[in-house]
Amino acid sequence: MKRILFALIFLLPFIARAQSSAPFNYKAEDRYLYYSDVVKVDSSLTVSDLYKDAKLFFKKLVLINTKITTDDQQGGVVAADIEEETTYKSQGVGDDHMSLKYSFKVEVKQGRYRYTIDNITITTTEKDNKKVVNTLYDIDKGKDSGVLGINRNKRILRSMDALFLRKIDVLKKTMSKRSDDF
Repeated sequence: MKRILFALIFLLPFIARAQSSAPFNYKAEDRYLYYSDVVKVDSSLTVSDLYKDAKLFFKKLVLINTKITTDDQQGGVVAADIEEETTYKSQGVGDDHMSLKYSFKVEVKQGRYRYTIDNITITTTEKDNKKVVNTLYDIDKGKDSGVLGINRNKRILRSMDALFLRKIDVLKKTMSKRSDDF
């Protein structure tokens, strides 16, 4: 009995670490979950320069299902609705399919810009080949269930988070220098 108790005490920190929620990079305001930040760039970059860079960023994404919804050069706003096919790690070996729909907006001002990724919906396929559409909030609220905190929702969130962080990194690299492509 003492050995079992000792083993449980020894394993408790590992189990507690596995149960803790993973730090994802989206922000939460009640039921509204989104990615957003204001980024300062070289102050010599004008609104026109940053607008051109934002347009170039959407061109660099090279996603087939990108629909530009706002293209306001005077106001410095470029926004798009995007549909993207991707994968997340399965419980076993390999990956499972998921589809993301989201809005990506870039607003520019002299020497800074703000990006916002919101209206995120995630479509996954269940075992019976039934497609299920969930909002980011729905996936987020179910992330802490499962054995030792390792479940499907966390794997989906990790994959989605990594995908958006890569896009944000490309945006930062694109917006940091003057572009003459447009």
